[in-house]
Amino acid sequence: MKQYKYSLDKSSKKFICPRCNKKSFVQFIETETGNYVNNEFGRCDHQSSCKYFCTPKGELQNTFEIVDIPPPEPSFHEYGLISQSGKNFKQNNLIQFLKTLFTEAEVKEAILKYLIGTSKHWNGATIFWQVDNNEKVRHGKIMLFNPDTGKRSKDQNGNGFINSVRSVLKLKDFNLNQCLFGLHLVNETNQKTIAIVESEKTAVIMSVFKPQYTWLATGSKSGLKHEYLKHIKDYKIIAFPDKSEYSDWLNKATELNGFGFKIVVNDWLEHQNNYPVGTDLADVYINEKKAIEQPLKVEVNYSNAELTIHKIEQHTPEIWELINTFDLVDKNNNEIKKIK
Repeated sequence: MKQYKYSLDKSSKKFICPRCNKKSFVQFIETETGNYVNNEFGRCDHQSSCKYFCTPKGELQNTFEIVDIPPPEPSFHEYGLISQSGKNFKQNNLIQFLKTLFTEAEVKEAILKYLIGTSKHWNGATIFWQVDNNEKVRHGKIMLFNPDTGKRSKDQNGNGFINSVRSVLKLKDFNLNQCLFGLHLVNETNQKTIAIVESEKTAVIMSVFKPQYTWLATGSKSGLKHEYLKHIKDYKIIAFPDKSEYSDWLNKATELNGFGFKIVVNDWLEHQNNYPVGTDLADVYINEKKAIEQPLKVEVNYSNAELTIHKIEQHTPEIWELINTFDLVDKNNNEIKKIK
């Protein structure tokens, strides 16, 4: 009888898990042909919650040899790359935007805290380094922002400028295994509460607005998961989803809390009707800061007499001595105001 070797599919294709009904199921394939076996045989990616793992061994034990290939070890960047990128901040659009919000000292502290880098891949681009709790550099995300608005720059097709250090350096055998942005900070803080947002930029900005928390970022709306959060399981976690993502993050948090996590999902932004879908916490604080700092402009309407006197005072400023001495008024008996 012909012997077949079977292994878990290495592609990114996922199927519906027979147990948890989520699209997280990796099926077994025939190694020789690449064909999938019966759809009940495979492993669920939700190892911490679902734990479904079924091999063809029980049904056809005489014709199958199970080859369970362990995942490859994660790759890491050299730490020196962070130092190399930590300069040219005048050419870093995000840093220039931060300087419109905060003091030089506050911006410098944020740069050092989050190890923010500058990339030459695009003129003005920023590098967000993912450094784990063991000081290993797992990932470098390259993004381009508008220096005036702080929003992500987009091309003519509406796509954001985003790339990675591994792609720019053409590291073909680099096995990406991401972690939370800012994870290295858990080794440097005595704070018991960690705040999690989606965007790296938001984590940086909120660390200045609300320094009483340690701010980390998932890097994507799907990043609130056990693989990323397992390193901070012993902390109290407050999650601040972008507007419209609350329900999804609440469901994920509820699942994780069943396995010992202490996650609270903040719903304040979800109920603010004056903010559009996609708004994040930093957008709110930036808008409030600008509203406070920008004084209200009061429109003043001047009379014809005041406008005429304004022209005269350009060459005869003494005219105001005459007006003040005799308490002159306009034709409607109103006080004459000086135009500023």
